[in-house]
Amino acid sequence: MLDAGGRRALARQMFEHVLATLREAGLEAVHVASGDQGTGDLNADVAAAARRVQDEGATELLLVMADLPYLTAADIAALIEAGRKSPVVIAEAKDGGTNALLLRPPTALPFAFTTGRPSAAFHADHARNAGIEPIFIRRPGLARDIDTPDDLKVLVSDHPAYQVFRHVA
Repeated sequence: MLDAGGRRALARQMFEHVLATLREAGLEAVHVASGDQGTGDLNADVAAAARRVQDEGATELLLVMADLPYLTAADIAALIEAGRKSPVVIAEAKDGGTNALLLRPPTALPFAFTTGRPSAAFHADHARNAGIEPIFIRRPGLARDIDTPDDLKVLVSDHPAYQVFRHVA
């Protein structure tokens, strides 16, 4: 629906929103992992980032996808609170995907992000196979990602910060 420049602009705006929300939630350190690590494989790139922060001394990892324009600091607080009850917390997307994970330690389980398949169930299976009962978090700010033209249309219609994209939605 968007040309390359429009996709970059939308992705950048959502990414900046997620970073601002993480800062507002009071997180001490934020690292950015992207698909630009050269592998072309999100799972491999995220696994490398998890190993890197664990090697640097991190004892837990909060992984948040960048396409969450409805994300709030309260959503982050809910993830952290759930992490007090389980070392694996899964924020399930509206389509069954995974929009955020809290893992203790950062390499607690293999990543199972896939295209067109419900990765939240895969992450839960990996946790259970490791003897961990995961907690699922289902909140609008964590569930509503932007994956389809219909997602963009809804975003443009109800979120003033994104109305610049209304001419394509």
